[in-house]
Amino acid sequence: MANSIYRGVHLLSTDAKNTVWQAKLKTRVIQGNLTAVKKSIDWWLDTASIIEPKEFSALNKERPGANQAETFNGYQIKNDTGDPNAWYCMFNGKLIKGAKPAIQRHIEAYLVAKQKAQQQKK
Repeated sequence: MANSIYRGVHLLSTDAKNTVWQAKLKTRVIQGNLTAVKKSIDWWLDTASIIEPKEFSALNKERPGANQAETFNGYQIKNDTGDPNAWYCMFNGKLIKGAKPAIQRHIEAYLVAKQKAQQQKK
């Protein structure tokens, strides 16, 4: 069993593999994986209210459709969360965010304008 201190709170591992940790906040003992227990401690120190580590563990589960990426006309469009309006792209040195079709329309409009500008130069 391992011992540790995080932000002044004593942490204790409850198993030999150090996968389950516990800490005492006020009179309550919280228990869970190390990351979730640390988040609970952070929450306690910031807000003075206790949230069980299992609540934070549930938030860490990956959503279906997360970490999507596609290349559109040479630009990489990505979505890390799986939400339909959480797409983003680095476009001409700027970050653009929104729905995938909106980003694609923006890229297309830029490419059409760029092509027209090149034709006018000729």
